[in-house]
Amino acid sequence: MTTRRPGRRPDEPRPLRDSLAEVSADLGLPEPDALALLIEEWESLVGSDVAPHCRLTSLREGVLRVTVDTAPRGTQLRYLEGELVERAASLLGPDVVRELRVRVDAPSAGRGR
Repeated sequence: MTTRRPGRRPDEPRPLRDSLAEVSADLGLPEPDALALLIEEWESLVGSDVAPHCRLTSLREGVLRVTVDTAPRGTQLRYLEGELVERAASLLGPDVVRELRVRVDAPSAGRGR
């Protein structure tokens, strides 16, 4: 379904942002700025001791995926999931983040060489 602003001719170009928002909604993605805002505010959500050990990787259909560098950090985030979902809701609105999935990706000694 294509929606147009009132008064807009059918052959008039549509703003790219409107098209991206429609495609994102069809794919189950949040508003385009939601993940960017979470990344920007991540330290205030989890704290300065945890934030450097995490990387937000995606937000889709209410599931925020986070990669951490150690298993203990992963356990810590899983333990805080309910609180983090509430904090994200206060930042983005309800149901944008409903679940947290944590993946551990410990850097190996051979990487980057």
